[in-house]
Amino acid sequence: MTSPARRLRKSLAAVPVIAAAVGGTLAIATPANASSTWAELRQCESGGNYSINTGNGYYGAYQFSQRTWQGLGYSGLPSNAPPAVQDEAALRLAQRSGFGQWPDCGRGMGPDQLAPGASSAGAGQASRSAPRKPLVAQAISSTTARLPFTTALAGQFRADVQSWQAQMNKIGYSLATDGHYGSRSAEAARALQRAKGLAVDGVVGPKTWAATFA
Repeated sequence: MTSPARRLRKSLAAVPVIAAAVGGTLAIATPANASSTWAELRQCESGGNYSINTGNGYYGAYQFSQRTWQGLGYSGLPSNAPPAVQDEAALRLAQRSGFGQWPDCGRGMGPDQLAPGASSAGAGQASRSAPRKPLVAQAISSTTARLPFTTALAGQFRADVQSWQAQMNKIGYSLATDGHYGSRSAEAARALQRAKGLAVDGVVGPKTWAATFA
């Protein structure tokens, strides 16, 4: 997860720089890359730029490699994903593999940063901050949604699925707006289909989508 530029910074950090001599005591200046919050990690990795793509094989605020990104179940380039999706992916990676994925900028990060939502932009140290409001899913029309939704999508995040889940919550079906169309989403779809007199198959096609947003 460490780019060539950061590896160079890390190697330079290993060599103390003599800044000044004061009263016979040498003052040593060394870079301080250790992070204690997700915001600091993002700043260290990418300057906090979610859309950064410098052509070095690492992308976005957390400098994901494409292989790591796809291994987490996401598609496309990390730098093209919304900030909330990058935050979610970073937290999932840390929960799975620890902060060694960011060997330079992740030093100092620990269990306090593994709570749900801790990586969300602006959250800082989530365990010590006020509760955050849920993210509002992006509004997506039926013409831009990639229908149908089936449980084959359970392992990947989809913004159109998240938009549908948010609308289902608005009309009384309790769902996590996580963008993953799993068994709970399929069961909610079946309940809606029964209520609307549609074919009950748990698949969100054009008719089920229209019934959701009617």
